[in-house]
Amino acid sequence: MRVFLSKSAASWLRTEIRYLQQRSPAGAQNFIARISNARLVLGAHPEAGPVARSLPVPGARTFVIGDHLLDYIIEADHIVIVTIRHGRMRPPDLPFDADFED
Repeated sequence: MRVFLSKSAASWLRTEIRYLQQRSPAGAQNFIARISNARLVLGAHPEAGPVARSLPVPGARTFVIGDHLLDYIIEADHIVIVTIRHGRMRPPDLPFDADFED
């Protein structure tokens, strides 16, 4: 199955790679390889990541690669990675204090 990046995921990825290249070119290459490998795994095993109930899209899944999370949705004939984020970041589109509400 083909795996695509949303515009926002692709933009975040470009920014993160530029940041890493300035600090550690080898680290940037390692990160690129891990993202590429994750796309191959998801293409072969679309349900590799568990359904993420914390995401605002029903049925969305999250795949973990090191310190980063790939949030994705499975379409009929392809997968879309909608966000890529560091594990310390909040899930997208949730209020900052979601964990502290009554």
